[in-house]
Amino acid sequence: MKALKLLSDKTISLVEIDEPIIKDKEILINLGSCGICGSDIRNVFADSCKPTSKLGHEITGTIVKVGKSFNGKKYEGKRVFVNHHAPCNGCHYCIHGNKTMCEKFTDNIFPCGISEKIILSEWIVNNQSIFELPDSISFEEGSMIEPLACCIRGWKKISFVKGDSVLIFGIGPIGILHAMLAKIYGASTIYCIDINQNRVDFCKKMNLGICINGRISEIDSLFDLNDRFSPDLIIIATSDMSVLNKSVDLIRKGGTILIFGEPEKEIKVNVDINKIYSKEVKIKTTYAATNEEIHEALVMITHMDIDVNKIITHRYSISESKDAFKKVHDRKDVIKAIIINK
Repeated sequence: MKALKLLSDKTISLVEIDEPIIKDKEILINLGSCGICGSDIRNVFADSCKPTSKLGHEITGTIVKVGKSFNGKKYEGKRVFVNHHAPCNGCHYCIHGNKTMCEKFTDNIFPCGISEKIILSEWIVNNQSIFELPDSISFEEGSMIEPLACCIRGWKKISFVKGDSVLIFGIGPIGILHAMLAKIYGASTIYCIDINQNRVDFCKKMNLGICINGRISEIDSLFDLNDRFSPDLIIIATSDMSVLNKSVDLIRKGGTILIFGEPEKEIKVNVDINKIYSKEVKIKTTYAATNEEIHEALVMITHMDIDVNKIITHRYSISESKDAFKKVHDRKDVIKAIIINK
């Protein structure tokens, strides 16, 4: 079977491997689809602060085999979404609400998400990180559950009041999801900023808010110097942490900055702490999602509260996955790419 492998020299190779053999408490799925995440791109083309050799984690598929411990229960044929993470729910991090920091919160799939067949570990099975997809959700829509869940978890960390204004730096798939959530949560104004004109034009067509090319020097003039029109919330949905300084300048007094984008490894930013202190700026970070947010995202997509189909612009077969990674990295016309197991 085909699987995408990240080699030690940071190149990717589509390899042929034997179909994996499951243990008694494991499950084997046939891949339905897997989204290409920005973190996948950084693992290949940059130095991620959370590196992994497993490409692909936005996974849907069909259960084709279960281990002997399932005692003949009929799971085969079920369409599922897989959360590749699962906390222990009992350690110091978990009981303090930091489940994504749990030492057990690691990849528990083999060989990776972009593979024709995937083993789901006993840990994933026991911690109920497998979610049945309703018939109304396609595999591709299901692959958007994980990124949406990550965004939902980020919003849980902030104090947002209906009518607040939101500014989003970086309007790739994640930034778009944040803008869609901002609408649902009642934002008065949504500013979508990116240096990629294709993304700016895409968001304009989606009517997501005030969409601006970040190279335009007029960004500062959007906001009144008396703080009245400064954004209440700024979401950094890009790996470019140079926008942190601009965020500190733009955010209103007492406002919140959410660092969502995964920075590159060992990135350093010089920030004026005096401004953060004197303005009482709150800076929050967020990483990944737990099963709680996965469930919430599944419900939102099922009820069409968010139409994730609007974000998916390209679909590729596993055989085309190397080319897909390059096109996503080039950022010319791709917004969200999904690998489909045809």
